[in-house]
Amino acid sequence: MAYGIKSAARLTINQKSKATEASNPTLLTITMADTKKEPKSFIFLGNPEQLKKDGYNSPGGNIEYDPDYECTGGSSNPSDRHCPYQLNPNSTEDTMGLPVSGWDGRILHVNMPSYRDPLCPRTLKYLFTKAARPFDIRVRVLQQNVDGEDPPCLEKYCEMMAELRKETGGGDTSKGGPMGSNESDVLENCPHKDQVFIHPIPAQQAAGPTYARGLLGQDIRAAYEEGQMSPQDFCMSTDSHMDFEPHWDDKMVDMWDLAKNEMAVLSTYVANIDQLGTNLHGVHEVPHLCMVIFTSQVRTHATKCATNLPKPKLTNAIWGAGLSFSKCHAELKVPVDPHTPGIFDGEEFNRAARFWTYGYDIYTPHRVYVLHDYPGSQHNPKTMSWGHGKFTTEDTKMSHVRLYTLLDIPGGDTDVRKALQLKQSRYGLGDRRTLDELIQFSGVDLRHRKATIDGVNRCGNLKWVPFIPHPRGVNYIPKFDEEENPLDLPYDKTSVWYDPLVDGSGGNLVSRQGAVVGNVVTPEEEQRRIEQELAAHAAHKKEADKLASSSLHEDHKALAAALDEADGNGGGAGFNIVGGGHDSQFLESGHREVISNAAIAAMNAEQMQKDGVVRIFPPLLRGKQLSSFGVGGGGIPKGRFFLPHVTKMNRHGVEHLPVQVKLAILVMVLGICVAIISSGGEKRKVRIKSNKKG
Repeated sequence: MAYGIKSAARLTINQKSKATEASNPTLLTITMADTKKEPKSFIFLGNPEQLKKDGYNSPGGNIEYDPDYECTGGSSNPSDRHCPYQLNPNSTEDTMGLPVSGWDGRILHVNMPSYRDPLCPRTLKYLFTKAARPFDIRVRVLQQNVDGEDPPCLEKYCEMMAELRKETGGGDTSKGGPMGSNESDVLENCPHKDQVFIHPIPAQQAAGPTYARGLLGQDIRAAYEEGQMSPQDFCMSTDSHMDFEPHWDDKMVDMWDLAKNEMAVLSTYVANIDQLGTNLHGVHEVPHLCMVIFTSQVRTHATKCATNLPKPKLTNAIWGAGLSFSKCHAELKVPVDPHTPGIFDGEEFNRAARFWTYGYDIYTPHRVYVLHDYPGSQHNPKTMSWGHGKFTTEDTKMSHVRLYTLLDIPGGDTDVRKALQLKQSRYGLGDRRTLDELIQFSGVDLRHRKATIDGVNRCGNLKWVPFIPHPRGVNYIPKFDEEENPLDLPYDKTSVWYDPLVDGSGGNLVSRQGAVVGNVVTPEEEQRRIEQELAAHAAHKKEADKLASSSLHEDHKALAAALDEADGNGGGAGFNIVGGGHDSQFLESGHREVISNAAIAAMNAEQMQKDGVVRIFPPLLRGKQLSSFGVGGGGIPKGRFFLPHVTKMNRHGVEHLPVQVKLAILVMVLGICVAIISSGGEKRKVRIKSNKKG
């Protein structure tokens, strides 16, 4: 689907190779010499001078690939060895009765969006005629055409197969397939036409690549629910202008098996079709994604390369939309978000983050079996015109806000309820790894819109990040309601969303719907509870903002100064009017202490906010320990959300408000009382003086 290539990143491999050779003339000499013996694997990282800052001393900007580093992280201590998750061959729940490796008993599902693409029929032809097991492949095409102008993909494919049959005499698929009873009926004699599912929509309704892939994702889910797809099948997502190596299907499955990771997703910006049937430079050079830049979103940038890899290489969670190959449980758990019309930049890292937090790992394919027709797709103005679809500028703006919100990028929705709801929705983050862990692993500083958190190059050897597998097994697909909210509640203790106050067992625990466990709440009561909770939320935020505002600081200091002045005038004449004596002095001192402490606390809070330590009423508590904010006890696990005002608000009244609100209200009431009393005292003094003069 030619929506436009990320041109800064998608250099053809030949162009990249020439650039590499120019900067590193010794690379080919070394690797070619090694291939005569035992080929060594190398990863090109970049500028040698820049790499010195990361501790690498490589004149050519390359490092040797260590496949075992994925498990060990370079440690020789056996206790440090943690390898990726693999199927348990003795568990029928894991294997579903199928072999652990290979694809016997499995189907390969290919998902292919196509926007006014005349190369779509040819892609189908190559896909089937070059496959080792064409009858075990199913293809879903999201066809976005203008009727009467663009060739229908399936019909044109059948015409191509009929022509091939005439040229070769027919027979097997690679020769156009066998002849049917009616020689003149192209569709009847079309091999594999029943294995191709076309989802047509008018091109005028197109809304960009994520919308198209999202509709395909819904088709995949429907196929799963109808029993046409197994989580243990293989799924591949690619474009509609591709070519393939002979027996590409067997080779892709074998390559996936080499990753030795049930949660592996093979993905890259695939090589150009001019490399079909070649071993580039004799060292199996392949493109390798590992770097990003920030545009309006996170954009994959500056494709690196790797040579002579013995197996797919673990990446720092960088995914490319042009090729994605995995078990189908990955596609079913992490569908493309269709609610992002107009998005191009940002599509890929958004899905990579969702894959990774679900426990999936992105790998660079170590061989090239699927190729992209860059010239054919890029030079066709029709395929590049998707930006004139049904979506508006405002739609695209809201798409950006949605992606920002999901990944904590500045510019997202600051409503804490909406943010959490999105993160836990069908198109949200997974619950096996946290966003904090992703930031550390990928190196992308999402919360400050920076390409790196520490300047360290993460294109080289990486250590796999362990996670706790889902207790229901790898083949379990989460359930969501019609509003895309989770149905698998309460969360179990292995989930990063687990909250003991909500998900734990015991009496009088508040459910996520606000009801006490074991009680039934009517819709009216639930609506009233939501309105009350939102009102309390708004009041909390308002008071917290006031507590942190500089004007309130000045009010506090002015009141404290007034009390000090009253003290200097013989123990506070104003307070003697309402009581006087020792009690009034004690009360006055207490007021001054509370106000002064509140002012200091508010100013400290403001400084913490400026320093980026905490936000007042933050939309997310970003992985900080409670103790770091002066709140005693255990801390909040990284990546989880601490929402006491949401999860505990089943009862109302001042006595049930959070401590922060109680303190703010107390300070305000005391301040108002002091001000009124002081003002009343001054007026009384004036009247007394006037009487004396009279």
